[in-house]
Amino acid sequence: MIKIPPDAWTMNRALRLAEKGRGWTEPNPMVGAVLMKDGERIGEGYHSRYGAAHAEVEALKACEAAGLDARGATLFVTLEPCCHEGKTPPCVEAVIASGVSRVVIAAEDPNPKVAGKGIAALRAAGIEVSVGLLAEAAKELNRFFYHFFETGRPWVTLKAALSLDGKIAEAPGKETALTGKVAQRYVHGLRHEHQAILVGAGTVLADDPHLGVREVEGRDPLRVILKGKKALPKKLQIFRDKNVLILEEMKVEEVLAKLAELDVHSVLVEGGQAVFTAFLKAGLVDEMQLLLAPRFLGPKALDFVELDSGFSLEGMHTKVLGKDLLLTGRPHFEKRECA
Repeated sequence: MIKIPPDAWTMNRALRLAEKGRGWTEPNPMVGAVLMKDGERIGEGYHSRYGAAHAEVEALKACEAAGLDARGATLFVTLEPCCHEGKTPPCVEAVIASGVSRVVIAAEDPNPKVAGKGIAALRAAGIEVSVGLLAEAAKELNRFFYHFFETGRPWVTLKAALSLDGKIAEAPGKETALTGKVAQRYVHGLRHEHQAILVGAGTVLADDPHLGVREVEGRDPLRVILKGKKALPKKLQIFRDKNVLILEEMKVEEVLAKLAELDVHSVLVEGGQAVFTAFLKAGLVDEMQLLLAPRFLGPKALDFVELDSGFSLEGMHTKVLGKDLLLTGRPHFEKRECA
């Protein structure tokens, strides 16, 4: 039997707690925290919603509610505690006031407002701090958050439903349902996880899509529509509320810059062919999620993309979703083309 060191087990627990906030905390990161004292867990918490109390504060509240004392305890937290005033007060102040003697942090916060300042404040208060335990797992959990601050643009996930011969519709402009209910439910979960969803006007006019979250519990992403010269009737489902952004005649780089200005850290690109092609030609796709349906649509059907050069998927893994197969990977562009 492989023995897991106690600190690693506890940080894994904190990471599992953080996962519970997936889709609810953006643009804030997912964070989990566990308080340990004398080998016992005396409190734990996670960031559950954007604007709600942070994980460290929730763990301290749980400790107090149980009638326990956090003084001299060790706090395990998946991300460096914040030290600035945002939607909530700085977590560093609450941690220092609690009397914990040690803080174990998985990864440093990439946000320039924090970026080591929280760690420095804890150490200045005489608290022992260690950083880096399960750091890669913590960064992967919040890859949207890290990517945004490292690159200055949102993480782009391209999702497409394809036939086995690489087609996305029976004909241009024709709505074609390829995947089954299990895959559709999965896609609604993807929408919940991303801050924005993006399609072209052609997809909107052909399908009148809802582009919201219905099959699972979740929040609707910002609906981003790339519009050309064709008018979009106000009766379309995308205009059911004000959570929609219409962008006209913009290049991919400009679109992502606009979303970054709005503090959007992640965008799910759902189609159609022209939009898929533009993002791939620009080399600005960070992950692809391709749903393969067990159908062939034939030579007259609409191709997934129109590219002059190829690319490969790295780190690929597969998952069966009902009758469909999900392929997930990160594209490696062999030759980047101008958009």
